[in-house]
Amino acid sequence: MIPNKTQLMVLQAIYKQVNEGKPVRLLELKGRQQGSSTGIGAYCFLRAICEPQTNALIITEEKGGSAANIYAMYERFYENLPLGLDRESTRMGQFMKFASPVGSTIKVEGEKNVTSFTFQIVHLSEAAFFQNLGKTLSMLYQTVPDNPDTFVCLETTANRYGDDFHTEWERASEGKSDFYALFVPWYYHEEYTTPFIGREEKKRFEKGLSDSNESVYGNEWYLMEIYPELTMENMKWRRHAIRNRCQGSVVEFNRQYPCSPEDAFHKSTNTIFDMSYLQKALRDYVFEPTDRGTLMEEPAGLQFADDPEGIVQIFYPPEPHTEYVMGSDHAEGLDGRDYSAAIILQRMPLRMCAKIRGFDGRQVSIDEFTEQMYYLAMFYGHAWICPENNADGGTVVSLLQEKWEYTEIIAERDLGVVNSNRFGWRNQSNTRRRGVGMLQEAVHADEIEIPCQQTLRECMNFHTVNGKPQAIKKGKARKQGEPEDGFYDDLIFALIGGLFAHHSRPAPRSRKYFERQFEESRFRELSIMQNNDHWTKYA
Repeated sequence: MIPNKTQLMVLQAIYKQVNEGKPVRLLELKGRQQGSSTGIGAYCFLRAICEPQTNALIITEEKGGSAANIYAMYERFYENLPLGLDRESTRMGQFMKFASPVGSTIKVEGEKNVTSFTFQIVHLSEAAFFQNLGKTLSMLYQTVPDNPDTFVCLETTANRYGDDFHTEWERASEGKSDFYALFVPWYYHEEYTTPFIGREEKKRFEKGLSDSNESVYGNEWYLMEIYPELTMENMKWRRHAIRNRCQGSVVEFNRQYPCSPEDAFHKSTNTIFDMSYLQKALRDYVFEPTDRGTLMEEPAGLQFADDPEGIVQIFYPPEPHTEYVMGSDHAEGLDGRDYSAAIILQRMPLRMCAKIRGFDGRQVSIDEFTEQMYYLAMFYGHAWICPENNADGGTVVSLLQEKWEYTEIIAERDLGVVNSNRFGWRNQSNTRRRGVGMLQEAVHADEIEIPCQQTLRECMNFHTVNGKPQAIKKGKARKQGEPEDGFYDDLIFALIGGLFAHHSRPAPRSRKYFERQFEESRFRELSIMQNNDHWTKYA
């Protein structure tokens, strides 16, 4: 077997860790059919026959076809050995054990059939498509020692943004795990080229390359500019693949045959928001807010005090002569599967300015949450509030009105959905669709600035699940310290509440308008005072 370029990159990544004396832990993200499974399989097979008493486990996303194909590959390796090697036992399609003195085993299983055992070598093929990769990994970590001679590799094409593999990829890329993140672009594979008949055809093809994102093939000149290793032969093959392998979709081609990890995780068909817009927002808008804090009423007025246990974070402090609104979403109990959240929006320009939200180990009672909502609304110049009024949201509305005597609350009739005097917005199918549509339009038109990374990452993991827009892992149990991606959508719905408030109010006016109004009122007050002084002289 002569390794191709993809397989060589995998082997180099493996031996890099071996030479550093580390256990091999590898995540490989690649395009379709680049030979990775074969290359990794050859490595696992050689170790099994050359290192006695080595147990190798290969896991596939399904028990049927994939497992059978992987096992057939190991059978070919065995049949083509130049020297004879006895096997003690086999279970066709699943298990082989080599006779003494080797004594090694190779086992191929579907994801749901993994048994507890001690393995030195584990290969997870197409790991992103496992039904529960997180659970599978948790179990495997208990069966693979941390010795330098052990090997764990997850090899896959991307499935969707925010799934378990993407979470592991992000952690590895950020240095938060011991896995080495290896990306192999599609054009490294020698077979992904289509030759030209002659120079004239190549010239005509080059002349016809697109320079517009609106083209059915995307901006091809831009691709060649940022990926200079791409050849015209690669680009010709790419056009063929988009037409015949990817149903004419550039997005689907990028997922199946990515040039970069960003392409691979760009967008799945069920994602609500286009990833390119969210990635632009992450690049252009995100910055660190203030440290956590608490709003308190002092003799000098409302004050923001730093507090590591606080639930308020400020991105843009309040400015005079500026209109603000607030939206909120309320937890359905304190079981750790949801958070209460509130967001302040500045109306002109439209941007997120502050948020209220708990965090790991810091759940928030309804009373505390409502108090901080009230103080934050006052802090931002009596902001109009549109709270969610489902379940505990109704209690928040009552507390705002009765305990805090707050009157600037949007009613359902103001939203134009139902003719009801009930305050806040009801999170149900029709209002949810309308609110998600408003936010989607604002994000895609670049009309709203969201400087909060946590909120943007919620948007990136916001999918249509069984026809309902929600966080992709909504309702699943999350372990303490596990990344939040995909579990929550409370900030999204708080943002939607803010947009409901924004759209229900009269059109926002500029700061200059309010400054002029303020100056005119001061002038009138001064004139009245002067007139009063004039008449006092004759009293």
